[in-house]
Amino acid sequence: MDLFGKKRYQERIAELESALQDLTRERDELKRALEKREERLKRITSAYQEARRALKDAELRLRESEYRSPEEPSAAPGVQRLSPREMKRLLRRLDNIESKDEDILSEYRKPGENLESAPEAALPRSLKALASERGISLLTLPDVFTLLIVPPLPFGSGGMTRGQRFDLSPIRDIMETAVLLVSAHAGESMIMLSLGADHLEAFEVVRTPVKEKHSKGGWSQRRFERLREEDIRRHGEHLRESVEKAAERYAPLVKYAVLSGEPELIRHLHQCFRLPVIRARLGKHDERNPERTLEELYTFTLFRM
Repeated sequence: MDLFGKKRYQERIAELESALQDLTRERDELKRALEKREERLKRITSAYQEARRALKDAELRLRESEYRSPEEPSAAPGVQRLSPREMKRLLRRLDNIESKDEDILSEYRKPGENLESAPEAALPRSLKALASERGISLLTLPDVFTLLIVPPLPFGSGGMTRGQRFDLSPIRDIMETAVLLVSAHAGESMIMLSLGADHLEAFEVVRTPVKEKHSKGGWSQRRFERLREEDIRRHGEHLRESVEKAAERYAPLVKYAVLSGEPELIRHLHQCFRLPVIRARLGKHDERNPERTLEELYTFTLFRM
């Protein structure tokens, strides 16, 4: 006779132990499923991030092609674009050339000077237009070669020398010229202080929300375009405020202000500077790699004859 109900308690304990085992198995199964789900989520997240990076790179290349002139000098036959590193290599080679006849010609023409005399007359039309804005260098070793070099920034002075070696100091001066660059694009612009082709001193990114382009037609599109124009106008105001502060801060350090990007944003920035202002056709900046923009800014254009 079970006066205290011991058997009943034992049966209850057995039931609870069985239930606990079932719950433990269920917990372990759920834990394994959760781990698999987290692992799958990590793979999906990684793939998504990679796709986003690829998309941004593709958009960047597309924008670069949109903002380049169809008559970019690099598209002309015989024209080569030289990065600062490539230009330094060319200068080292030119430094090694010597003529005992003292007939090596080094000529530098300032912007706006006549380019119709030989050999400038042989320049492609697009390069001739660029040379009229920046100036041009003619380096000639008689009966061997002539190099016509258009700098990324204007030559400070013109002149011609003949001697045993090339006079390359004006080209080196260009590579050491400090500039304040503004890369203006709706939604994201960049202000960069460069103290030379190898010296990125500082940069600032200006961001404001701007609606993406709209593909629908009719009233919806017109309304969307008005809102987008308002976003762009607001971005331009923020950009101008930042540019004015940068211009005041860095004016003693730089020789030129360089503007690149979307014309509707650039046109309001000229009056921010007391410095000479230069327009440049550069690809859209990438804040993850501002050195790429710096390299493009100091790229020379070479025409071999």
